[in-house]
Parts: sequence; structure tokens; C-alpha cells
Amino acid sequence: MREDRQPWLEDQYKVALNHRVFAMNAMTFTGEEVLKGANGRFYIVDLTVPHDEYPNDKMGFNPARGANGFNFDKFLSEMKKNGMSSIPVLNGNLLYTDVEQDTLIPQGQLPWDTNGNRKNPMDYKAFSSFLYQFAARYGKNQFTEDGGTIDRNLIKVIDSNEKLAGLDLIEAIEPGNEMDRNWFTDKEEASPGDMAAFLSAAIDGHMGLMGPGHGIRNADPSMKIVFPGLIDIKEDYFLDVRDELLDLRKDAEKYGYPINPLTNFVINVHKYPEYGRIYRKLNDTKGRPQFEDTDIYEQSVRFVNEMREEFPDCDIWMTESGYDKMTAEEGRMGTPTAPGDSVTDMGISPKAQARQLARLSLSMYGSGFDRLYLFTLKDPKAIGAGYYKVQFSTSGLIRKNGQKDLAWYVVNGMRSKLSGYFLRNYEIVDGMHIMTFSKNGESDIQALWLASVTGASTEKMINGDNKGGMSVFALEKSEDPDWLSGETYEKNSIEVKVTEFPILVQL
Repeated sequence: MREDRQPWLEDQYKVALNHRVFAMNAMTFTGEEVLKGANGRFYIVDLTVPHDEYPNDKMGFNPARGANGFNFDKFLSEMKKNGMSSIPVLNGNLLYTDVEQDTLIPQGQLPWDTNGNRKNPMDYKAFSSFLYQFAARYGKNQFTEDGGTIDRNLIKVIDSNEKLAGLDLIEAIEPGNEMDRNWFTDKEEASPGDMAAFLSAAIDGHMGLMGPGHGIRNADPSMKIVFPGLIDIKEDYFLDVRDELLDLRKDAEKYGYPINPLTNFVINVHKYPEYGRIYRKLNDTKGRPQFEDTDIYEQSVRFVNEMREEFPDCDIWMTESGYDKMTAEEGRMGTPTAPGDSVTDMGISPKAQARQLARLSLSMYGSGFDRLYLFTLKDPKAIGAGYYKVQFSTSGLIRKNGQKDLAWYVVNGMRSKLSGYFLRNYEIVDGMHIMTFSKNGESDIQALWLASVTGASTEKMINGDNKGGMSVFALEKSEDPDWLSGETYEKNSIEVKVTEFPILVQL
């Protein structure tokens, strides 16, 4: 996702210019010239152009001058130079795979080869070739003459591009997105068997049987691969995919490849609290739920524990989550508001959203995820109040005009204060969340908040470490430059006011 209005972005370049774990769709690389027609997200492609995989693709792999002339070499290198880690989501098919003559196809359909079988790993050859080219260019492996293992003759780029390898510009590759759902047609939804076939092709060209120039790990054996994010938390789906993979690859060792390729891998899901979806089911007599009674935390704890047991060598990420700045009444991913929360004429409550994102980030970390990614950090352009709320996410930390919302300061404030600390304990007692973080035997930090959304508060006695001195940081004040110094107390025990907005107490 790209932003072309640089003057709006200079004061927050690192995040706003590169405001998502960005996605590259197939059309960006294959070029618009393959298209004969389009209707929304559906396309008709020119089947007279030979393009069964990159050596035969007339347009070639075109990373440095893709659709609309966009230069991904420069984009990725600017991100790295500015301290960002890039994790491309290579989502969707290559437009020309699995296409019938003059048929409108959805861009996101599974990329099995034309006339192929979606459950046969060997029939994802074109996409596997594409992934090899991508991983070879942007991964760590070098050409053989430079000490690596990549044959320069396998690199196929369009004539205007230079053959390059080992640019080391990306942290990981996610070779698809939400492939477990039927978004438009049945050509998009991957069963566990479909996903296993796709992954075996994507990872290593199905045990190398596709020949040289196929698969991510054949281009860069060290590349981290992210499981295409599922639309929800689904333990059984991962287990079924693994079982299908083991069956498909039972002869892998005789080809010199692992039977189980899920190493240096990331188990990856999406999950939104969807508070607005349950809003009407849990109302009390005042028309407001007493507690934020979503199941995201309980589900996450169960999921992470099972995945740790079944996939002990894998990271576990949630790469899409968050709350929209609209209220719960306005949308299923809307933000629950408490009495006293101001709501703008666009139905947005920046304070409520900042509070909920702080709580979500802390509780997802506490449930065991290695990483949590907010769906978007920057709002889209408003196109009219009502339509804007219905059709566009407003979950960003930054407004479209560059203005930073309170959520920006809260998220960065938490990161700043908790840097170098690790989670030692997390408990929920009578609706109060208490997280304790430790740092190399030094001081602890406690994060405390109430789960209700009623404007409630309570008092809690906090005991220090007998070294004297405690500091309290109220996250909703993190927009204030003096916030970082907090309120300091020269004693070992203090009574603090705990509200629904998290506070940090440094002991």
C-alpha cells in the first residue's frame, strides 16, 4: 500500500510512508498490458501472451519498474534505511494462472496453473517460479560468483531491469493472504489439502521436483516464511495442513528435502475483537455491556498454547487486528465507548480507540503471541461521513492529513517504557488486568486496567521493591511531553487509581 503525498508524511516517515505490512499484488509485477478488461476486482486476461512461468513470461519479472512504474527495489531499500523491517504479502494469483478464455477471474484466486489440479503441488509451478525470483532478489543468498548458490542464468527479469540477487531487503515472505475464505468464488478458498499443495510448491518447488528456479527456500534457504494469514483463529486448520503436507512429502528425504518443511516458519492468524458484533447481544438495562465480553483473549490463550505444543520451532503472530475509531454502534469492529468519551461528527472516538488498542496490545502479548500487527496505522481519505464509516477502516494511528491521534502516542509510549522488559506474570482478578514486566533483575513495571467499558475506576495498593521511589504513567496522557517523567513517589507503597485506560507503574 503506497502513499504518494510525501509532504504530508515527512514528520512520521518511518510509519506513515510504509504504513502497513504491505501487500504486492500480482498485477503490480505482471503489468497491466496482460489485461483485456476489468470489472472491479475481476479481470479478463490476454491468453495469447505466453506466460506459463517466468522464463517464458513475455513481460518477465519486473521488480524495478512494475505497474505504474513503481520501483520496489527503491521502496524496500528506503524502508530498510529508515529502520523498518519489510514483510511482503504476495497476495493473489498471477492473473494468467487458472484462467479460462474470456472469463472474469478474481484477482485473489488460488494460483494453480491453467488446466491443473489445485491439490497437486506440481500444478503451482508458475507461482513457485515467481516466488523464487522474488526471494532470490530480496533475500540474503548471493550469486555463485559472489559466494552464494544462485545461478545467474536462473534470474529472469525484463530487459530494463538488472539481474540482482542477495539485496537483503526483506525479513520474511508471506506467500498469500486469507486463502481459507471464499471471498468471491470457490476458486479462492483453500481447503487444508489445497493449502498443503500450495505451500509445498511455494516453499521449495515441491521437494525440488519442479527443477531449478522454483520455491522460496531454493532461492534463500534462510528465508522466514509466514503462513498465509487465516481469517480467524483456527487450530484445526493448521494441524490438518501439516498432516496433508507430511503425506504429500513422505518421499522428500530421497530427494534431499525435509518431509516437514515448517521450519523457520510463522504460524499466522487474523483476529478482531468485533465488539460491535456482540454489542446488541450483551446490553444491560442501560444499553451498554457491563464488560468487554469478547472471546479474543481466551481464544488466543488456547490457540497459542496448542500451537506451541504442536509447532515448537515456529513463531506465532497475529498480523491483523485492531479497533476502528467508529463506535460499536456503527460497526462490528467499532470501538466500545465509555461515558465521557467524546465522539466526533464522523462517529470517531480517538480516546476510546487509543484505550482499546492499548488493552488489545497488552493482552495479546500476554496471551503469548510473539508479534501483534495492527491492521493499519494510517487512515484512508474520507469521502463523506456516512459512506466513510461504512466502507473504510478508520483504525489508524495517523489521520490521512498526517495528524497523529492519541493512539499514536499511546502505542509508542508503551513501546518506549517497556523496551528491554519481559513479561513475568499476567493475571485477571475481579475484572482487573495486572501484567508484571521485569528487566534484568532491575525494576519491575506493572500494567493495570479494568476490563469494563462503563467509565469505572477503583483503587489498588501497589507495593514497591523497598528501594524507594515509584513512578506512575497514565497512558492517556502520553501525548504530553512530560508524560515520560511520570508522577514520582518517594515511598515503597502507594494507592493508585485504576481505570479502563491502562496505567504503567514503575516499581
